[in-house]
Amino acid sequence: MSELPPPDLMDNQGRLRRIVIALLVGGAAAALGYYIADSMARPDEMVAAGKTSGSVARASQFVFYVAGFAGIFMFLVALKLQDWLADKKYRASLGPPQARARERND
Repeated sequence: MSELPPPDLMDNQGRLRRIVIALLVGGAAAALGYYIADSMARPDEMVAAGKTSGSVARASQFVFYVAGFAGIFMFLVALKLQDWLADKKYRASLGPPQARARERND
């Protein structure tokens, strides 16, 4: 009787590739979030207009917080989506169960 070993519970193939892709997606989202928030808050124009340093600092914080949150959120979403797809592909590769019902011939 030849029994196959039980399948691994963790899929280690392609994990680094999925992390790198998620980092690229997160970086692109952070850059886009930075661009949008910077165009909304305009901290550089506030400095040129002679605004107080407190309001410029809050505008700069807003820009960096939006960029950071957008990057982290999209990194997590991209990684979860890729892990879900890899898990779905792994489960499909296992195939149907080996046990089958047979008719009784009495």
